[in-house]
Amino acid sequence: MLEQLFRCPRVQQRLQAHPVAGFLSQFATHLHSRGYAPTSIRDSVRVVEHFASWLHSQGLALAAVNRDVVDAFLVRHLPKCRCPPPSSPRRSLVRPALKRMLRLLREQGIGEPTSSAALRFIDAALQPYLLHLREACGLSEATCHGRLWYARDFLRAKFGRGAVRWEALRPKDVMAYFAEYARRCRPGSVQVAASSLRRFLRYLQFRGWCGSSLVAAVPRIPHWRLAQLPRTMTDEQLEEFLSTFDRTTAVGQRDYAMALCQAILGLRVSEVAGLRLEDLDWRAGTMRVVSSKTRRAREIPLAARVGQAITAYLRHGRPATACRNLFVRHRLRHGTAVSKEVIREVIRAAYAKVNGCGHWTGTHVLRHTAATRMHQRGVSLKELADLLGHRSIDTTALYAKVDLSRLTAIALPWPEAQP
Repeated sequence: MLEQLFRCPRVQQRLQAHPVAGFLSQFATHLHSRGYAPTSIRDSVRVVEHFASWLHSQGLALAAVNRDVVDAFLVRHLPKCRCPPPSSPRRSLVRPALKRMLRLLREQGIGEPTSSAALRFIDAALQPYLLHLREACGLSEATCHGRLWYARDFLRAKFGRGAVRWEALRPKDVMAYFAEYARRCRPGSVQVAASSLRRFLRYLQFRGWCGSSLVAAVPRIPHWRLAQLPRTMTDEQLEEFLSTFDRTTAVGQRDYAMALCQAILGLRVSEVAGLRLEDLDWRAGTMRVVSSKTRRAREIPLAARVGQAITAYLRHGRPATACRNLFVRHRLRHGTAVSKEVIREVIRAAYAKVNGCGHWTGTHVLRHTAATRMHQRGVSLKELADLLGHRSIDTTALYAKVDLSRLTAIALPWPEAQP
């Protein structure tokens, strides 16, 4: 199987000489039998090869692999790894590939079970916090999962496999955690971690399980609101980007409609993935969008260009399926709803074909582009906030900085140097 996937003789020799060459071949065959595309199989094999090489350097075998070991690779090794294997896939593909590997190991009865004692103690301790996020804060499952991840990571760093004792937490534990976290992550990631952990510790303080000193120990990462301009596409880049989709195929029609939902309507990638057939009101010309963060629904006008693209997909591209999601898969797991990862991969592939956009990876640039274009065409900040689903107009104020025509009208001339 590996010989069919990798044509280069040097790559074949490298894989055949690898300590887990047999498992790599089984892994490739396993994915092929489940309908994965050759490109996805090659990327997944490269990820597992990298992971297995790291295992070997740690003196571990596949029999010792569990979720804890995978997390250690993702959190501690991968961010600082500077020498990935040749032709390594993007970092965004690593976690899904390792999940597939773990599933195969479990099917074969290989690998150790996850340290269930540690997870049992930590998950039990975090259960009240999860209920608080869902019921009191009304957050979406994705946001709850993110907040819980940082709280769990902090508690595992402190208590390991032992029981969680709130009275044992000290400010030095918080500072040590962030010192290690900042060493291996970018400032933006540290800022998100600090915000999430600060909210968790405030919850503990509210319940009387810790003092204010723990909250005060969370560092405040320097961040100046509105200090940067949003990254956007020019009109030429946007049209070139939209022209990359092959609308003669069913997949191209779907991808084109998904891209328009982000680039014209300003939807988040999770909101596009969550759209359902009943969210479209064709008579009123509106679309119902459920916020991916707060679970609050909003109705927005359905732009003609977007409506035409969705209509073309529904009539000629969308496969017959019982799934009520608007956008569905056409290949693997045929007829099921697309995930955020599928949409991101589609957008990244289109970026690569546009001059000046090849290095972009995130989809939020499309949302910024939509908001900027709407504001420049006369949409007020309040209306823009309603369209984007912002709860605070302060969040939307960022787009006032890119309305160059209006800024030019109110800008004072630069004082000339006096002789």
